[in-house]
Amino acid sequence: MEILNNNIDIEPQKFKWVYDHFTAQKITIDNSFQRNYVWLPKHQIKLIETILIGFPIPEIYLWHTKTDHKNGDMWFSIIDGQQRIGAIVDYINGDYELETKYLEKENINTGFAGKKFDILPPQFKNAIWKYKLSIRLVADSVSRDRIVEMFLRLNSTNMTLNPQELRNAKFDGEFIELCAELAENEFWEENKLFSIADIRRMQDIQFISTILMFLRHGISEDTNQENINKTYDLFNEAYQERESDKDIFEQLISLVKKVINDDKAVSKFLKKKTHLYTLFLVAYKYLQTKGDIPKTAIENYKKFVDNYNDEEAIISNYSQDLATKILEYKRLSSTGTQGKSNRISRNNIIEEVMEN
Repeated sequence: MEILNNNIDIEPQKFKWVYDHFTAQKITIDNSFQRNYVWLPKHQIKLIETILIGFPIPEIYLWHTKTDHKNGDMWFSIIDGQQRIGAIVDYINGDYELETKYLEKENINTGFAGKKFDILPPQFKNAIWKYKLSIRLVADSVSRDRIVEMFLRLNSTNMTLNPQELRNAKFDGEFIELCAELAENEFWEENKLFSIADIRRMQDIQFISTILMFLRHGISEDTNQENINKTYDLFNEAYQERESDKDIFEQLISLVKKVINDDKAVSKFLKKKTHLYTLFLVAYKYLQTKGDIPKTAIENYKKFVDNYNDEEAIISNYSQDLATKILEYKRLSSTGTQGKSNRISRNNIIEEVMEN
């Protein structure tokens, strides 16, 4: 087997070189195996602070993808380091300031605290432009499959990517394409069901994956990471039910949207993915049996949400049997949420709640 490390050169480069290549789109992000997202402000500011006080940051991996034979211009793809590069570029472009609340105490009285790049004293601007990055350049002779393998190894070792982000790198077929397409539905944003942090870390994609798993396998499969991986692998090359699953999923969104009906209490309740997952499954049952969710069932669900955090209200507003089941639902929603028996029990309880 080819020794990949023999095709990697270590080249220190000042950030000015990276900035020029990045802004000229000669250093790019390959979204086919990694998601383009930025750090939270505190992470960006800590990185700039590290640079300004002269400490090293982790090395950057770039893959040489092509060369213009006429003028020698070269293009590179980021294998590892997109957040670091993006954070520095965004700071230079004036997208944020160095908020003092994220700086170390000893740096609050420096000449860079609280400032955007354009008003930094010259010595600090120069420190960024001249900051020397350790860059590992991977030769253009290395195949894309090997690059993806490197990306996965780098990130799985460093624990910088969660399981869904690793799946995004590994799989590029029909199943993940549908998950990404469904994630663009305005329903998620309208009801604030996923935070910005969730979306950055692809938790919306993972949630959609679990609902599509249900459509393919029923509730019998545990929704753990191993089974999600198996589903991605199974439907990566051929996914014959893609269009029918898409249609059903969009119908489920419409039903869940009816239940929420701009009620902030319900949408807040559904931010917990255990509740959201269960409601999707119950909506599927209504879709299959009645084609819609009756108004009375929606009213019952809203009543359930209103009483959920008040045990006395649950006991007084429901029969003893149903109150006991609702309290059991609360217990099941706090532990072991991925297990088959747990999900079946939660599903059955919510079905009963909405029918009574």
